[in-house]
Amino acid sequence: MTNRREFLAGAGALSLAAAFGGLASGSARAAAPISFVGWTFRPDMVQGYVDLFNEKYGEQVNYSTLPWPQFHQTLEARAFAGDIVDVMYCFHSFRERWSQTGLIRALDDLPGVDAIKKAMAPANLASLTNKEGQLIGLPYYTGMYIMIYNEPMLQQGGFQQAAATWDELIEHCVKLKTDKISEYPFLPNWNPTVTGTTPQFLTDCFADGARVFDDDNRLIIDQDPAIARVMERWQRVYELGLVTPEIFTKPSTTDVHRMMFTGRYAYHTNHSNYLQTIAGDTKESLLAPKKAKMAPYPGKTGDTYMWTDSYVLNARTEALESSWKLMRFVGANLHGDWHVQRQWALASGLDNPYPALYDQPDVVASYANWIDLPLLRRQYEKGKVISAFKEAWYPEYDARSVPILHDMIRKSITVPEAIKSLVALQKSLA
Repeated sequence: MTNRREFLAGAGALSLAAAFGGLASGSARAAAPISFVGWTFRPDMVQGYVDLFNEKYGEQVNYSTLPWPQFHQTLEARAFAGDIVDVMYCFHSFRERWSQTGLIRALDDLPGVDAIKKAMAPANLASLTNKEGQLIGLPYYTGMYIMIYNEPMLQQGGFQQAAATWDELIEHCVKLKTDKISEYPFLPNWNPTVTGTTPQFLTDCFADGARVFDDDNRLIIDQDPAIARVMERWQRVYELGLVTPEIFTKPSTTDVHRMMFTGRYAYHTNHSNYLQTIAGDTKESLLAPKKAKMAPYPGKTGDTYMWTDSYVLNARTEALESSWKLMRFVGANLHGDWHVQRQWALASGLDNPYPALYDQPDVVASYANWIDLPLLRRQYEKGKVISAFKEAWYPEYDARSVPILHDMIRKSITVPEAIKSLVALQKSLA
């Protein structure tokens, strides 16, 4: 009997398509009830614009959420059981897998898609395509790692500006710890989920000009000495007691960024949007208003990892017209005023790959309350995407690489052993 993993990833690209009978025939059922499932983040706001969509366009969207940690696995199990979720959120490292297994459909044949592609930044558009070059998602948001610093703490330590290099950052943190200003001055996002340690590793490698994957998406970290230097630096900051051990058990990136609310850390690396609450939420954060700021990312190039998470369309939807209309409402500009994208930018600082969004006066004014928008846009010009996440093996590699990196940080294994283990892991899954 075929188990669920074999069903989704074994005979691979054909198994779900065969079980589901391929793509929908294209027949639409106007105003048919459609289901929309996202991970649990600001559900009240999402329900608000879903209600607006239903009222304005005469549709019947039923919105619900699932917890982040098991979001994709739960939807896969529901698909295996025959459930149809018409429109879904999808983390970037799962898109290709869902495309290859036939869970979601390509969008290129749908009305209005060419204009949507033209409106999007090229790097983000490329990341939303599958290996065959087909568009398989519309953007929910685009994210990128940035460097955040606690300005009052640096001033207390006698530093008038943020560190420009990793050596300076370590020097600052050692002094802050020695002077008992901060027990753990550095807060990298080493949480054990796929939004934490692995994208943090990619970021720090890219910032030092290193290549992680080759053009065929093979892991090549054993071929560039810069990778080992990144790992050695991670070991050093942990061995010096600059990073709290608590970081290894935080259940999400959201929980990590909330640690900055306390004002106890000098430097923090995390997703760009989290600075909005750290520097802007005066009810929750001691670093609001604007006591936490963004600095250019240290490193040889200062490049950081960038990704685009998305909305995807179920291949089996029986309400194609309505589902595609919802997709264009939440993931493009069907409403005509970037309504959904503006909601996310204003409420949560979530960026989007449509440059026109940043011509909106309310967006520009809102960002000025918590970040240097020109600096953020310059950092986006240094954002690096990877295509390795389009490989079917990537989600499993992503998850299983975390304990290897954590063991390396704590020196349970050496840097060469970690590199060897990661390369062997990728080869075993490919």
